[in-house]
Amino acid sequence: MDFAAARALFPLIEKRAYLNTSAVAPASVRLADGYRRFVERWTEEGFDFPAAESSGDRARAAVARLLGCAADDVAQMAAISAAAEFIAAQFLPARPGENIVVGAGEFSSNQFPWRQLERRGYAVRLVEFRDGGVAAEDVAAAVDGGTRLIAASAVQAASGHRSDLGALSSIARGVGAWFFVDGTQAVGALDLSDALPGIDFLATTDHKFLLNAARGMGYLYIRPALRAKLVPFGAGWKSGRNRYDSYFGPQMDLADTAARFDGAISWMAAAGDEICLALIEEIGPARIYARNAELADMLRETLAGRGHPPVRLAKENRSHVVAVPLGGRDPAAVLGGLREKGVVCAARDGNLRISVNFYNDESDIERLAAALG
Repeated sequence: MDFAAARALFPLIEKRAYLNTSAVAPASVRLADGYRRFVERWTEEGFDFPAAESSGDRARAAVARLLGCAADDVAQMAAISAAAEFIAAQFLPARPGENIVVGAGEFSSNQFPWRQLERRGYAVRLVEFRDGGVAAEDVAAAVDGGTRLIAASAVQAASGHRSDLGALSSIARGVGAWFFVDGTQAVGALDLSDALPGIDFLATTDHKFLLNAARGMGYLYIRPALRAKLVPFGAGWKSGRNRYDSYFGPQMDLADTAARFDGAISWMAAAGDEICLALIEEIGPARIYARNAELADMLRETLAGRGHPPVRLAKENRSHVVAVPLGGRDPAAVLGGLREKGVVCAARDGNLRISVNFYNDESDIERLAAALG
């Protein structure tokens, strides 16, 4: 499928310059049609939850292919905060000097769960951002032999800063700490497979660059060597080796895979995720990554040339999310003015945040630049 055909699947994109996938993806006609068929079958034939579970299994496998791991390494959890909460629950009361290191400006879902560990005696060290994200050298200065976990985002939600996951994972390995990555703004939009071997946990959700605008599913990669060390506190029938034989006790036979950590899924969201992930695979992830990088470079160049320079980032820290300082202007007024001109963006942490994806094209960028004046 070429990008023009892919763009035609998203009616919203034809009506306005939608540059806000970092908040929520637009709905494709395939997704909308799939949900209509889902509800019609539900209404006319009753609900087939085993079929929905199978959709969830196929979606899990598709996410694993995007990440470059096995489906057995991916658990299903509702959101980033749920994944972080699950990992935080593994920590026993702290011994003297034990600490957690996280960026001071991290999105709350990848910060607030870790900060609850202060109640168990852990010092939570907040690393100040530079250029919209954490610098590896600043993280290195914050860790020591007592560091038990480092948490970071692959791409920062407010600035588009792309973290050096390789450097951060090396720092974590050097002190024997776990490395948790929030991949919400990255998975589906850029390639993380090279960094995955150094990551212990990588969480993502479905409603942004995995394209299921309805939201309701999340995925957590768990490094295989850690599975046996983790306690499945939320274990239920979904966690069983054979889930349909796990409704009742007293036997408890849990899956050997990351599915032992599964939470209950939204069956409707599972059906939607399968549709959306199939579209990503049909277009080709590598082609999507390359197109997103091309669009982002074009966006930065166009904005700078029109007097709206983006936040300055080193080339290796740039992503498909571009931030332009608002300079004290009222965010609501700026967004309202853009919307009147058919442009949808977001405002985050003092920046106009613009996010591109494969269904955008040059006309969207030009429309934004013209609307900004």
